[in-house]
Amino acid sequence: IGAGFGGFMFHAHERFGVRVTGVNTTASQADMVRGEIERRRLGGTLQVLSDFRDARREYDKVVSIGTLEHAGRDQLAQVVQAHARFLKPGGLGMLHFIGHVGHFQTEFFIRKHVFPGGWIPSLADTIVEMERAGLEVLDIENLRRHYALTLDAWAERFDRNWERIRKLDPKRFDERFRRIWRVYLYGCAEMFRSPKGHTHLFQVVFSKGNVTQASYPMSRGFLYEQPAYHEKRSLSSAA
Repeated sequence: IGAGFGGFMFHAHERFGVRVTGVNTTASQADMVRGEIERRRLGGTLQVLSDFRDARREYDKVVSIGTLEHAGRDQLAQVVQAHARFLKPGGLGMLHFIGHVGHFQTEFFIRKHVFPGGWIPSLADTIVEMERAGLEVLDIENLRRHYALTLDAWAERFDRNWERIRKLDPKRFDERFRRIWRVYLYGCAEMFRSPKGHTHLFQVVFSKGNVTQASYPMSRGFLYEQPAYHEKRSLSSAA
């Protein structure tokens, strides 16, 4: 849900061989992903829908990464319900979003210059809506400190590649654009790094209905096991 430019779709297929349906209401992004699917000849495996209502089936897994923040203040329940509606009974999902601990306004600079219409929900309100939608919360991980490091890397790459970015469209990617995005990237890195901040990054794993002992592990141990494809890549690198 909120497939963006398809990065996770392609990753999931390439690493795990799964069939993926992405939902993206931004027409330009959806068209780009469709073009890339065609270029890679994956039309029988991957597809992109432009409207939530076009997804008329239930799926084994549902993932959204950075979608909830763009839904707007009044759409939280609707977006959470979409996660539940797309899942088969007993299916698993993962909701990755920036959220507040407590109730706060989304920063004005970000709302005006970076994500117009965006709104950062509270973790508490999100969990309430998940419960109302019949979803069982299985795990919540707070990646706030990790996200500061991610933003550090994005900021460094933005600066290092600025000339390449500017040449893509000099009128759009002008000095004003550069300054806005430097403030955004460096400022958000410090916001997530701050021990006194109230803006966090959450990953919530959930199921549609309660899981059983057979459908989901009893501990977190499996999260830290070395996946087979990582082992293969390590052996290839060593060779």
